[in-house]
Amino acid sequence: MEFLGKGTLYIRAFTAGDALPTEGVLVRIKGANEENRLVEYSLLTDKNGLTERVTLPAPEKKYSTSPSPDEQPYAIYDVEVFGGGFYRKRFFNVTVFDGTDSYQPVAMIPISNYLQDGIYPSGNLNVVIEENEFL
Repeated sequence: MEFLGKGTLYIRAFTAGDALPTEGVLVRIKGANEENRLVEYSLLTDKNGLTERVTLPAPEKKYSTSPSPDEQPYAIYDVEVFGGGFYRKRFFNVTVFDGTDSYQPVAMIPISNYLQDGIYPSGNLNVVIEENEFL
């Protein structure tokens, strides 16, 4: 299916339990469907921890108002957030619908000055967003 619709996506990065926005963090958005695999954006967060809204290709709205098992009613994007003294975080399967603002919050974890290798001590920071069976 060709993606003839458009939705928007923006990222909000923060730390300290949502008390502090993270300015100057690099955000990469990349298409994860066959139809949008060439779509790629690189953005920086502003002083409020926000990226600009990016307009992205998505299936037309008619597929989300009467979904069928044969047609996926949304586009899937992968989001990577890193830099500015924080651990890299990756989000897989972020959904974007036609005519809708999508929002991805990102809780950033500061890299300790005492860690030499930059590997997060508690495991993986990759997040896979499970497909909602009701969509």
